[in-house]
Amino acid sequence: MNRITTVLLGVLFLASCSKDADNVINVELEGKWTLTNASCFCAFGPNTDFSVHKITFEGSTLIVNNSGEPQFLSNAAGSYTVEGNLITLSNGTQFRYVINGDTMTMTFVDNPGIADDELVLAYSKG
Repeated sequence: MNRITTVLLGVLFLASCSKDADNVINVELEGKWTLTNASCFCAFGPNTDFSVHKITFEGSTLIVNNSGEPQFLSNAAGSYTVEGNLITLSNGTQFRYVINGDTMTMTFVDNPGIADDELVLAYSKG
């Protein structure tokens, strides 16, 4: 009788799990992020509004919204993978990320054979 009860409770527990989180790759990435700063060998004016660039990690999909200049990750929308703190985007581009509270810093994994391809993007959640 105890085995039957245990099996039934196990089945009920598994059936009650939410399907919403099944496709979430990384819970701490999940949600909307607004660019607050970018560091690269690029020319930005003194009044550059980085907040026109937003990304959303939704399940296993990255949504990129560039509503003005500058534009980042414009060809990276789509599926992504995470291994440790390494994000690999649908176009093969990789970033190492660090999250501290509501701030995320993404550092482009650059090619050592190419000079001046460094890129660091700082985002705020929300």
